[in-house]
Order: sequence, then C-alpha cells, then structure tokens
Amino acid sequence: MNQEFLQELQCFYARLETRSGQLFHALLHEGFELETGWYSGHYHKSDHETWVRESYPIPVVGVKGFCDIEVQPNQISVSTKRKRTAALNDSFEKFSGYAFEAYGTEDYLADFYHSGQTIEELKENIRACREREIGFSFVFSFDIEDRQICEFVELLRREGFYD
Repeated sequence: MNQEFLQELQCFYARLETRSGQLFHALLHEGFELETGWYSGHYHKSDHETWVRESYPIPVVGVKGFCDIEVQPNQISVSTKRKRTAALNDSFEKFSGYAFEAYGTEDYLADFYHSGQTIEELKENIRACREREIGFSFVFSFDIEDRQICEFVELLRREGFYD
C-alpha cells in the first residue's frame, strides 16, 4: 500500500476525529446525553443538484433525543426531525439565519426545502407529502465555535425538534 496515501488518509481522519471530540466534550459539559459512532452511506447534493452517496465514514455525535451532529470534511451538519403538524405550524423565524434543508424521513431523498426556496414553498411541499415526520439538516462551518453548536442544540430542544 502506498505510504504517502496512508499518511494523507491518517491526516484526513485525525482532523475529523479531533473536531468530533471537541464537540463531544463541549456538549457533555452542557449535560447532554451523548453517543458517538462512525457512519458511512451519507448523502450530499452535487453541483448538478443530484444526490450522491458517500462510502467513507464520518464521525457522528448523537445528542440523545434531539439530533445527530455529523462532522464532515468541510462542514458540520446537525440532523433532526419534527412532526409534520409542528413543521406546518412554525414560522421558522428563529431559523432564518441558518442554512438548512428539509426532507422526508421515510423517503429521505424527497427534497422539501433547500436554500433559495421560501418557507411557504417548504410548507406547500410538506402539505403535498404523506410523511408524518420531516427531517431537517442544518449546515455550519467546520470551524464553528463549540458554544454555538451547544446553543443551537438548546434551540432545537426549545422548539420541539427531536432525534
């Protein structure tokens, strides 16, 4: 096996592992119940707006009852869900400053909302679906302060999101 490639791989994963550990300890300090693991099979949208499945594993910090925090190579994403009725009744004003996507929890490739759409379009898409729960994925910079992630998880808790 190519030693240079293995060293690059080591650096790649060490960076993800370090960031995951930082978030874990910050959330633990705030009293959240946590679990961790490495998961593959995650999806992202390509530049051509199609879903691409990734085979490589990423670390995930699960905040029991509220969300999963996925440490990706270039960003942190926070995945959570909400009952359909709660999503339809929310103005989403408290989330206006956050980049997020909404999708089905049974058909997770069903795209209900992404940047560039309006909240009214989100609600129209939810009304037109049969999903009982709506998945949400909020996207943050890889270097976001740990404190900001903790505050965001608290916001999810207050607003009725769950894992």
